[in-house]
Amino acid sequence: MLNRRQFGLATLAAAATATASAQAPYPSKPITMYVGFAAGSATDVVARVVSNRLAQQLGQPLVIQNVTGAASTISTATIARAAPDGYALTTVSGALAIGPAVYRDLKYDVERDLEPIGLIGSLPTVLLVRDSLPVRSLAEFIQYARQHRGQLNYGSSGVGGSTHLATELLCDAIGVRMAHIPYRGNGPAGAALLAGEIDVLIDTVLLAAQSTKTGRVRALAVTGAERSPALPNVPTFAEAGLSGFDASIFFGLTGPAGMPEPVVTRLNRELAEALRDSDVHRQLVETGGLRLSPGTPRQMRDVVRAELAKWKTISRKAGIQAE
Repeated sequence: MLNRRQFGLATLAAAATATASAQAPYPSKPITMYVGFAAGSATDVVARVVSNRLAQQLGQPLVIQNVTGAASTISTATIARAAPDGYALTTVSGALAIGPAVYRDLKYDVERDLEPIGLIGSLPTVLLVRDSLPVRSLAEFIQYARQHRGQLNYGSSGVGGSTHLATELLCDAIGVRMAHIPYRGNGPAGAALLAGEIDVLIDTVLLAAQSTKTGRVRALAVTGAERSPALPNVPTFAEAGLSGFDASIFFGLTGPAGMPEPVVTRLNRELAEALRDSDVHRQLVETGGLRLSPGTPRQMRDVVRAELAKWKTISRKAGIQAE
């Protein structure tokens, strides 16, 4: 049994330990970076490139944890339940905003349960058609689709995926309907377009650049404010006459809601610095086709909010619900 002096010393020691722990510089241990898609996916590649650089800057490892399934909603739910101490983060993509639009019983709320840290950038997407389709421009495609209502089809990576919603967004913008043919991933959908089994596909700029080299696929327009260096001869949707259309895929960094403001500020600052690194630029921009766009947590929150509204509207209009 402790006497008064021993009790006092024990209390002081405990207080000192707690104070030291509370004042330990962040980060003082490895950070887990959750990714909602498999290794080798676009989100995974972005996460690994950024995490490698952040680890150098922060002086602690960032350990990639791929938690796949249900279009990244399982990974997002994991982060939403994690302790908001800065040691559980996630690299997110446009799927973050698509999930709530197509899944009806999610166990989290994107705006309430996640803490935006900063944007990384966006990956342009491209409208592709089979080469035998008699159209050479976006204007000709729109005219042809309107004249052949109900006769065109399009492929996607699956029901409720980004390519599915992106094409429905296009259909809504030009006032036509096309039959949806879902595949199990972008790879099989791209192969189907090359084989002439489908008429239309909206794909990422890198995959589109590879497909067009075969001569069996034609690129009509690319999303974003500027042309992509990967497809310099392909006009933007705005240049081609459809201003306001954008199905680019954003990437960003988030954590659980309630993270300490100094930790969010530190991570945002470190992220911006990482994106200025020449090696990161080479891997993400020159090789990966991204357009980097670092910004504040508030700017990321605004982007996510706008994306949520856009995809919920399209999902409702097209009657899309993931299985």
